[in-house]
Amino acid sequence: MFERSTRRAGWRHRLLGIVAAAAVTVGSLLAISPPAPAEALDNGLADTPPMGWNSWNQFYCNGGNGLTAAALMNVADEIVEKGLQEVGYEYVVLDDCFQNGRDANGVLKVDPTRFPNGIKPVADYVHSKGLKFGIYSVPGTKTCANLYNGYTPNIGSYGHEQIDAETFAAWGVDYLKYDWCYPDGSLNLTKQQAFSKMRDELAKVDRDIVYAISEYGDSAPWTWAEPIANLWRTTGDIAPNWGSITSIIDRQAELHPYSGPGHWNDPDMLQFSNGSLTYAQNKSHLAMWSMLAAPLFLGTDIGALSDAEVALLTNKELVDIDQDPLGEQARRISNGDGLQVWTRELADGDLAVALLNTTGSSATVSTSLGALGAQDDVYVVRDVWSHSDLYNTAAAISATLPAYETAVYRLSAGMDEHLPGVVGASGSGRVEQSGSTTVPVTVHNLLEVPLVGSRLEIGTAGGVTAASPVSVPEIAAGGSATVTVDIEAGATATIGDVSLPAQIVWEGGSEPASVVVKVTPSAPTGETYLSDLPWLATTNGWTGTPRRDLSQDDHPLTVDGTVYPKGIGSNAVSTVDVWLGGNCTVLSGALGVDDETNNGNTTLKPSISGSVTGDGSTLWSNSSVIRYKQKEAFTIDVTGVDRLRLTADIGGDTNAYDHADWLTMSLSCADIEDPELSSAVSVETRCVAGKGVLAVRIDNENDVPVDIGIDTDYGTKSFADIASGKSGFQVFSTRQATVSGGNVSIVLSAEMNGRTVTTEKEVPYSGKSC
Repeated sequence: MFERSTRRAGWRHRLLGIVAAAAVTVGSLLAISPPAPAEALDNGLADTPPMGWNSWNQFYCNGGNGLTAAALMNVADEIVEKGLQEVGYEYVVLDDCFQNGRDANGVLKVDPTRFPNGIKPVADYVHSKGLKFGIYSVPGTKTCANLYNGYTPNIGSYGHEQIDAETFAAWGVDYLKYDWCYPDGSLNLTKQQAFSKMRDELAKVDRDIVYAISEYGDSAPWTWAEPIANLWRTTGDIAPNWGSITSIIDRQAELHPYSGPGHWNDPDMLQFSNGSLTYAQNKSHLAMWSMLAAPLFLGTDIGALSDAEVALLTNKELVDIDQDPLGEQARRISNGDGLQVWTRELADGDLAVALLNTTGSSATVSTSLGALGAQDDVYVVRDVWSHSDLYNTAAAISATLPAYETAVYRLSAGMDEHLPGVVGASGSGRVEQSGSTTVPVTVHNLLEVPLVGSRLEIGTAGGVTAASPVSVPEIAAGGSATVTVDIEAGATATIGDVSLPAQIVWEGGSEPASVVVKVTPSAPTGETYLSDLPWLATTNGWTGTPRRDLSQDDHPLTVDGTVYPKGIGSNAVSTVDVWLGGNCTVLSGALGVDDETNNGNTTLKPSISGSVTGDGSTLWSNSSVIRYKQKEAFTIDVTGVDRLRLTADIGGDTNAYDHADWLTMSLSCADIEDPELSSAVSVETRCVAGKGVLAVRIDNENDVPVDIGIDTDYGTKSFADIASGKSGFQVFSTRQATVSGGNVSIVLSAEMNGRTVTTEKEVPYSGKSC
């Protein structure tokens, strides 16, 4: 760890070296070895996610009454006046548009119109308010404002990393946002090299500066940036709309292993109260960033916030979750039909739980202590929004949420006898679309008396229905019992986790219950292609989604001139998840870089890497970086795999039109044997008016309706939708006095597990003379 005394000693040593260098020859200078880079970023900073305000979304690069020294000082005043400082919002970050070239010594000059007295007086004013000051730069020669907002001159830190780090320290900077946006390809910079260079220069200055890097998640920085930066962006720029926010939330779902004290995933600043966002969406936006242990940087006009919005931002219980010293980012444990459950462990052993409704209508979201990984039997559930303890639970956490709302609870082990919630029920299971199953649901009785006459009432959601109500046997005080619930999923049931609205009801009370059913597609059969199967989930490195049998730009999949009619086109970093259901054995295909380019721009150098995993275990990964017009083929054993994931990455460098094609992707699976349809068939030869007749009766002994076809030498007959337990009966006249023995052909057909199942029978009958 860099102790302050060590850093000061390093600073003095470097100054003495500069003085000594003035007296040595050029030859001696050439013999001096460069200082060794820092082995890891262990600067003792950002033990909790940084909080504050960033200028970009409010001011962009606007001058005049926009981005000025006075405006920044006013923001500092507003942070204090609104009570934001009291809960931890402390950084005021100047995000670009302050530069005015360099002087003869290479030192940054400042725009004299916007900042007539320079940057240091602004930083000093911010510090006088008990706040901290942040600033912006880039590893290349042009900032984002240079590239996209017409701001001149072009000023980046390339070639000036040392002097810029020293300048920032002299100005009183406490936080540096270092943005990839976008180094000229002729500089031949790599991200890790460029970001590490500034890390090393910051380590030498006599000031603590939190180091934030941004390359938009293009090269999965969470896998390599921990030794380099205190935080890193995981996505492209956030937009002030609900679709952007939920998309970013989805991209954080599997990043929890990479975040913690001193090294944070950054899903971008809060668009709180901007654009089209409603109050409910602002509330959920803030809630989820807090659950994600995300840096909380407002990108809004603080002075325009309403009292209600300020109350959300200064909710101490919610901020405490974001700032929890354990630093564990939330995991998503349930996701289906726009309804999600997230949880994170807190330093004191409590659990934080978020129930998120991303949809535009009211919905019930449920989970259970088991799904949350709770270690104790009973918990007190506290509502973070209302600052109140709600109930005890030994089983379920559930809430009916208005559109776009999020419930945030803090669960503490133990029981409060003054609170309700002493009876609970929870259960979970899996069902295929068009299938059925039984789900065990356990009911806990924490009452001091037996639970008598209770029942479980379960509603319908996401195309999944339950047989309801279900009677619960008597449960002794402090005991539990398990009942089974019959579940059916429709052909179009929502793939993913479906929370069924449920409650346990007894004489004198009722409590929410948790019944969660994971819906999967039917397992593939025979010979097929991944592009022809339903996908559980996808992510894409740029706009849009992975394409079926087309490239990312909707062209035929083409690598090195060869066209592939089947496959998946994506933009790295991308993922595609497919359900195999343990029924497949071999996957064959290849991963390649598509021939298409950015409007014919051949200066880009796309390269990719990739992997195939099954149920979290790596089945294949590329042997070397796959470059433009190259591919790497594979044949993989996927025996027993339920969930298959394809991941295309950017090959360890910059995302340069990295269009990754999964080519062919043929899959060999077992043919699932159809069940035998059961029936009782009787064929009787009778005499009627001196003529023989055949009397045929078929009883449906199946749990589903069946269609019946009867074929005899004397005619045919069909019946449709004969219900379970019912019969079809038909008499055939032979018009003969003597009937020879023979056979009747019976065909039964029914829809089972999304397929038409057929069973044929030959039933003999005896001859008869009338």
